[in-house]
Amino acid sequence: MYDAEISRRNPGLFIFLIDQSRSMIRKMAGGNESKAKEAADAINRQIGELIMRCTKNDGVRDYFYVGVIGYGGEKGKASYLLEGGVVPVSKLADNPIRTEKRMMKVPDGSGGTVDVEYEFGVWFEPVANSDTPMVRALNMAKEAIESWINDHPSSYPPVVINITDGQSTDGDPYPVAQSIMSMETEDGNPLIWNCHLSTENSAPLSFPYSENQLPNDMYARSLFRMSSVLPTKYINYAIETFPEIKDGSRSYVFNAQLEQMIEFIDIGTRGAISSME
Repeated sequence: MYDAEISRRNPGLFIFLIDQSRSMIRKMAGGNESKAKEAADAINRQIGELIMRCTKNDGVRDYFYVGVIGYGGEKGKASYLLEGGVVPVSKLADNPIRTEKRMMKVPDGSGGTVDVEYEFGVWFEPVANSDTPMVRALNMAKEAIESWINDHPSSYPPVVINITDGQSTDGDPYPVAQSIMSMETEDGNPLIWNCHLSTENSAPLSFPYSENQLPNDMYARSLFRMSSVLPTKYINYAIETFPEIKDGSRSYVFNAQLEQMIEFIDIGTRGAISSME
């Protein structure tokens, strides 16, 4: 399970869900920007990483298809943020809405670091506007995954990564999340990862294995229940950073600050990326 080779004939699928509710305008703990901006940067950065991983001598190979669904940008609505809905990485490589010059630190070869300029691709903009129709967004993801599995029955299981700061405003998201996690390819069930963002400086909790580890927060417990139990492959990745992780841990982080969100997305995408031919 979770070991199907990803190739151009048998590609993988990532669906990113991004909360665009009004509360995402608040500054994210551990960062300098709003939760909406940090979340958009994290997913745009991940799209750039996927393109780089898929770039070979003959161009960008379509090892992956990507969909980004924003919810709450307009009241009660969810929509695809990439033109075309679920699209291959080669199309993304050709169509960023813009690139920005940014700086990053790299090793200088003498034990220190040096700032270098690089091009940061932007495929969608941050939005923080209205309510939190998470059920509608999950239903869109479900439709996309049903179609994907019908067309790619032997593929690596689709991975859904949901970034939110809390409460669904259009009902209980658990039933549709459970419905997604009960689907299957020949290689296993789709995985749902939930990153619960914070405005607080209290301690984050990554990959809990029991609701008893969580505070008395109904939204945290809801997101915990609608997160996949981590397959062994992912536990082996996460244990490098989270040595307390154990069998039964869920793909959920509570009270995530910027550092935890970036780690979470990295681990959530690493399993599929490591299965490329």
